[in-house]
Amino acid sequence: MLDADKARLTRTGNVTVRSGGGTRILVEGFDGEGCTCRDVSALAMVWAIGVLQRELMETLKAPGGGSCGLG
Repeated sequence: MLDADKARLTRTGNVTVRSGGGTRILVEGFDGEGCTCRDVSALAMVWAIGVLQRELMETLKAPGGGSCGLG
């Protein structure tokens, strides 16, 4: 991914973040073009960060904004 070849996600999935020991970030269901599995993981995390940033901004705009909920 750090070279001149184009890499992109072709399918999005789920990124799960857990606390505690062991695997803390689980990337599932993603696929990519021109990517190694490491590239797909990195691009999936970048995608997830973008989603979280957009949702944070919508949540901060006004009460009831965004689609984040407590479970």
